[in-house]
Amino acid sequence: MATIGTNVAALNASFFLTLNNESLTKNIKKLSSGSRLADPVDDAAGVAVSGKLDASVRRLIAAIEGSQNVISFAQTADGFLQTIQQQLTRMSELAQRATNGAFGSADRANYATEFEILKTQIASIASNASFNGTSVFVNDSITVAINAQGGVDSFALRSISLGLDTVSINTLPAAQAAISSLTSALSTITTRRAEVNSDISKFNFHIQNIRTERINVEAANSRIKDLDIAAESTSLSKNNILLQAATAMLAQANTSQQAVLSLLR
Repeated sequence: MATIGTNVAALNASFFLTLNNESLTKNIKKLSSGSRLADPVDDAAGVAVSGKLDASVRRLIAAIEGSQNVISFAQTADGFLQTIQQQLTRMSELAQRATNGAFGSADRANYATEFEILKTQIASIASNASFNGTSVFVNDSITVAINAQGGVDSFALRSISLGLDTVSINTLPAAQAAISSLTSALSTITTRRAEVNSDISKFNFHIQNIRTERINVEAANSRIKDLDIAAESTSLSKNNILLQAATAMLAQANTSQQAVLSLLR
């Protein structure tokens, strides 16, 4: 039926022109952002899941930082313990030398002076050692999250009690007794160092696990939100062609009614 009141062909062409233009706009938006969730209405469920995974990734990053901080604390503690170990080793050497009966009291007094200075330094470290304002040698623990679900692990802190307050090498019998006390003190320190380094190893494994979990979570999130550039580029080309075709057909539909005028001549 030939009419001039309603151009149905033009309406259809206009409808598809608008539809193709919207699709092309979405293609451009996704390709510009690199995300298939650039327009959330395209995958509302994907937006929700991806948001949770994003939060998990951020928590895992924080968990890595937390474990690294605990390792730094433990390494600092081990550094202090190593210093004490070296001082105790020197003190045991001095005590051994002081047991030499060939030395006079003046020589032994010289050894005793250094011995007492080292003993004071050990006591100072045991009382004042700290990391970022936290005392290192106290009976406590440091707890930190080790996964995205809030699971925690702890690094145990221990005070140092070596029983050296009354130990001296001022006399030959005292020097002989000091060797036994210093041997026991060295055993205490080396045992504590073993515990500290075991915890360092434990948290290094935690960091490896967290990093593995982070990779897996980010891979899962990528499958949801990252755009397939090749597929989207193909869609862009298709919609661009359809837009041009719809534009041409709208122009054709708008001129087609001119043929009706020939019936009025």
